[in-house]
Order: sequence, then C-alpha cells, then structure tokens
Amino acid sequence: MKRSAWVAIALFALLCSVSAPGAFGQAVYGTILGTVTDPTGAAVAGAKVTVTSQTKNVSTEATTNESGNYTVTHLIPDVYSVRIEGAGFKVIQFKDIEVSADTGSKVDGQFQVGSASEQVEVTAEAPQLKTDRADVAIHKLGESLLRSSGAIVVK
Repeated sequence: MKRSAWVAIALFALLCSVSAPGAFGQAVYGTILGTVTDPTGAAVAGAKVTVTSQTKNVSTEATTNESGNYTVTHLIPDVYSVRIEGAGFKVIQFKDIEVSADTGSKVDGQFQVGSASEQVEVTAEAPQLKTDRADVAIHKLGESLLRSSGAIVVK
C-alpha cells in the first residue's frame, strides 16, 4: 500500500510539472514594428515614432535605427495610432492599428517631402504578425498586400 501511494504522488507531481510551463509561457503583450523610408525608398534614421493607445491616451516613443527600423514592445492589447515624424518630411499618421497579445503589427511608413506642419493620414489596417513561431498566419490580408507581393488578385 505504501508503494502505490508513493507511485501515485510521483505520478501526480510529474503531471503537474509537465502542464505548468504552458501556463507560465503565455504572452500578454503585443508589438508594433516597422520600417521608415524616404520617397526614394532609402531608410530614414532618427525618425521619431510615437505609438498612442486610442482608448487610454497613453503614448510610447521610439526612434528609427540606421536601417530605418523601429520596434515598440510591451503594448497592452488595444487599438493604437502611430505618428512618425522626420525633419524635412510631412508627418505620417496611422490610425486604428489593432494590437493583440503575442502578435506584432507591422506599420511601415514612407515619408513625403514637405514641412512638418503637413500631415499624411493612413487609415488602412496593418496585418497581425507572429514572427517568433512557425505556426503563424496573417489574420487579415489586404488586397494591396497581395498586389505588392506580386500575387494575382481575382475578383
């Protein structure tokens, strides 16, 4: 009887230890990332990127690196706007960017020449990306993304 009790306890402990890591590994944050380019397609370093929660009005700032890339991490799932500013260019404004837990929303911006007081507003949805796993799918795929990838769009 003693031996069967120890086997039962050991089996229970083993089952608990196998199932517990899945609960601790779940992500609760999302990310907005992208690349900023000038009208010729060259990367723009040092552009100011401001990501603002549209419901909470809380902002996080980032700056593009030498490759024009930026990443804003640890965003609570919500709807965000992205504002990109650079010297000698019109401000770019993206709205209604949905961020979900454990996903990345790609928001690329291409500046237009002009003064900083002018603004370009983009209202298209950004695709949700999960780049850290192989079992990933894009949840929303717009027709413009299909065209830019060279795919044939049939209506």
